Amino acid sequence: MLVVGGVLFLWFILFRWMKIKIERLKFKIMEENKKTNEKIILEPQSALFRGSDASFGNIKGNGVICLTSKSLSFEKLIGQKININRADIVKATVEDSFKGKTSFATGGRHLVIKTKNGNRIGFLIKEAEEWCAKINNQ
Repeated sequence: MLVVGGVLFLWFILFRWMKIKIERLKFKIMEENKKTNEKIILEPQSALFRGSDASFGNIKGNGVICLTSKSLSFEKLIGQKININRADIVKATVEDSFKGKTSFATGGRHLVIKTKNGNRIGFLIKEAEEWCAKINNQ
């Protein structure tokens, strides 16, 4: 019973850290965009990177996604920052799976970004349809 309590405590600490880190990233991204006067189309929100065909790798990770007039950016809690110029985006779609994998998170709907070089980048995000519409409405 003591082991189960210890494991639950560790999970609590991990989730608390993730929540704090996500809120800090959201604030940081908002501040960066204020400094550059870049118009925010969709405010920063938490999302899950699901991988890409090329360029950004396949190491999945939690982070924060933001859409501005110039770019779609995603910053992982730990790891790389992904920045996609809006001019490089061919289209966005919402799909039930990405790279053959489904998910129950966010209703299993993947936001898939297709770029001019043929790359596909996948994210799990709430309201994927809204993100898709805003990205395609350049």
